[in-house]
Amino acid sequence: MNSLIFTATYNEAGNIERLVKEIFQIEPSVDIFIIDDNSPDGTGKLLDAMSLKFKKLKVRHRTGKLGLGSAHIEAMKYAVENNYDILITMDADFSHDPKYLPEMLKLIETNDFVIGSRYVKGGGLGYGFIRTAISKTANFLARLLLSIKLKECTTSFRAFRKDLLIKILDQKISSTGYSFFFEMVFIVTRLTSKVSEFPIYFADRIDGESKISKNEIYRGVVTLFKLFLNRFNFKKK
Repeated sequence: MNSLIFTATYNEAGNIERLVKEIFQIEPSVDIFIIDDNSPDGTGKLLDAMSLKFKKLKVRHRTGKLGLGSAHIEAMKYAVENNYDILITMDADFSHDPKYLPEMLKLIETNDFVIGSRYVKGGGLGYGFIRTAISKTANFLARLLLSIKLKECTTSFRAFRKDLLIKILDQKISSTGYSFFFEMVFIVTRLTSKVSEFPIYFADRIDGESKISKNEIYRGVVTLFKLFLNRFNFKKK
């Protein structure tokens, strides 16, 4: 199957070159698509130089920080428009280890949607106490309020089949930031029952700083309760 790996970058100059090299070493047949939001640390220029070396690497530049969710929507549209069978999304900071890509590609052969999970047996995460508590609480509330059976709702390490992407893009998606990720799981689980999660260890970033702000956490809570209020009105177009 024709597969595309996507990640979004903002100040990831310390991580992105090694990530791209490892992805191509593990899965040399895939293409990589990266959107950079005008990183002031030079990530964009580094990506342009890398794209000259790696012909299967495609780069898109945006004018500023336009939201992680909006970058993922752009990647979905790009995958559909360029006729990829599979889209895999992941973080650019090595929180998602490329070593899991072969298993994800195998699972997506028989599923519409696959997610790497920290919260199924065998999974784990390398956060400190506070960030772990926030993550576990967010996932618990998403499962409870949105009637989601998956144990993982927020990480971006995901695989989608093209047919599902087309259905997703036909829906109204309200989130542009980090809350996009549990909104997407909410939409996916109402569009298909062919979903799977498998255990991953989610490491804390190797280089740079976390991009999640207090405002993003607040917007995530607001989005969660909006979805809760609208969950009975969800309709497949």
